[in-house]
Amino acid sequence: MNDRYFAMRAHFLEREVNGECFFKLKELEERWFCSLKNVKRILHQFEESGRLTYLPGAGRGNPSKVTFRHPFQQEVEDFMKDCMENGKLDQAAHLLRLPIPKSWIAKVSSDIRDMFGLKQGTESKDVLHAFISRDFTTLDPLKVSISFEAHLIEYLGDTLVKYDAGEDRILPHIAHHFESVDERKWIFHLRKGVYFHHQETLTSKDVSYTVERIKSSGDSSHQWLAEDIDSVECPGPYKVVITLKKENPFFLRYIASPNFCILPSSQSFNEEEWIGTGPFLLKERSENKVVLEAFDRYFLERPLLDELHFYKVSQDAATIVDFTVQNPPSEEVLSKHELETGFRFLMCNMRRQTVIQHPSIRKALYHLMDINRMAGALGWEHWVEASSFVNTRSSPQARDPEAILPLLKEAGYKGEPITLYYMYYQKAFEVADWYKRQGEEYGINFVLHPFTFPDFYLREMDRKADLIFMGEVSSLDPHLSFLAAFYNDTLLFRRMFPLESLEWIDGKLEIFKQEEAENRELVMAEIEAHIRENNLLLFQHHPIKTRTFHPMIKDVKFHSFGHFDFSKLWIPR
Repeated sequence: MNDRYFAMRAHFLEREVNGECFFKLKELEERWFCSLKNVKRILHQFEESGRLTYLPGAGRGNPSKVTFRHPFQQEVEDFMKDCMENGKLDQAAHLLRLPIPKSWIAKVSSDIRDMFGLKQGTESKDVLHAFISRDFTTLDPLKVSISFEAHLIEYLGDTLVKYDAGEDRILPHIAHHFESVDERKWIFHLRKGVYFHHQETLTSKDVSYTVERIKSSGDSSHQWLAEDIDSVECPGPYKVVITLKKENPFFLRYIASPNFCILPSSQSFNEEEWIGTGPFLLKERSENKVVLEAFDRYFLERPLLDELHFYKVSQDAATIVDFTVQNPPSEEVLSKHELETGFRFLMCNMRRQTVIQHPSIRKALYHLMDINRMAGALGWEHWVEASSFVNTRSSPQARDPEAILPLLKEAGYKGEPITLYYMYYQKAFEVADWYKRQGEEYGINFVLHPFTFPDFYLREMDRKADLIFMGEVSSLDPHLSFLAAFYNDTLLFRRMFPLESLEWIDGKLEIFKQEEAENRELVMAEIEAHIRENNLLLFQHHPIKTRTFHPMIKDVKFHSFGHFDFSKLWIPR
């Protein structure tokens, strides 16, 4: 009942005056997902418990009225105190998902940190809690295209081989040894005693099943990883022979991708009951919470943390807690900064027949996108201007605001609405709103639309969006990530670049795969130049990630996709 009560109070907050609020019962029907009869019953229960006074509307269509007994802020603080004293983490997390004022959250932030810190339980169990400010999306390795979920999959599953970013080479993993018979045939010798989370041991049949699952998945975002595989043979339980249709120097890097993690052949994949061989297993999965537990039978080093709890909360609450410890000896908090291996951009949807098709419009939008002016206006402390997928190839780009009006005139633009989509969180709105205001000075009519990650997967916005603010983040293998950006048809490059450009890029990528590392960089630069010259997307910046944590937490290191390496975190006792 607390969930419904606080959801109602948060919904009524802006119109509440001196504890009173007028409303229509239908609002609570929709808010509580129940019938009119149940809404009335619940309101009477709240009245009986002394929380409010309920006065039904006099006559059909007239508003009802509630009078709350206590100020909402006081109730929030009292409830958080009760949750802390009694360990009600799930109930506290529900409250933190509601749109309550940031100042209230900040006032009880120390209590929240104590509650959701790294904890040592009665059985010396180390549990780390973290917040995420959006809906969880798919954990299917064939469909995942969002960096956080892709990062979680790296802990749930393992691949035949592993990419070593420091040495830029492929190392054995589930396969303790691998060799190439010729340019098209690869032999993998599997470790014995590799256990899945459901306690079955991994054999060659599981490798064959995984390859077939990827090859036969028609709607997969990552089917391209297996498209060169011609056949898989299993001469023995710990030997796998993979034959390719054609030579592919990137093949080992393909199968080192987390999307190629080996799954058990004994049961169909179910992302609600994720079964892999990874260092963590999926203990709990709900709409608002994901729990990973260390896998004691992991074939390599067991994680030092016992559990990871991820709670969905509001964006304001997510800024309060990152990685802290329970009952810290001081209020000192450390920050770790690192340049993200990715970039933010404004995508131009070249698949819609709109004004965006005109090259002069896109040139005008380029000159309007002055990232340094934007950063100054929005009060950013750190940023790195982008003109490439990676910082090392980026350089400052000249913008000329005097060119905007002539370019708009050249395109024949007369104020037609241009739909501009942005991610549904505050910082993304600030960027979109700044760009909209800049456009208004030149008569550009941007119409803003927020979207969520589920919207991103559903692709409904492909038919409506002219421009989309988005980001791309690299895994530990930057060259494989570059290929994935264009081969993964869930990402915007494949969805919105013009077909003739994609055909040209695909040709360059075939050359890219055959080259040595140094020459691959040249091909990447050539593709990026094509993107810039045609303004297919507008490069913005390379974000600098800042994570806060208590100094007692040790070995805090960034891993793939700009996230912490959870398998290495620990706390001295």
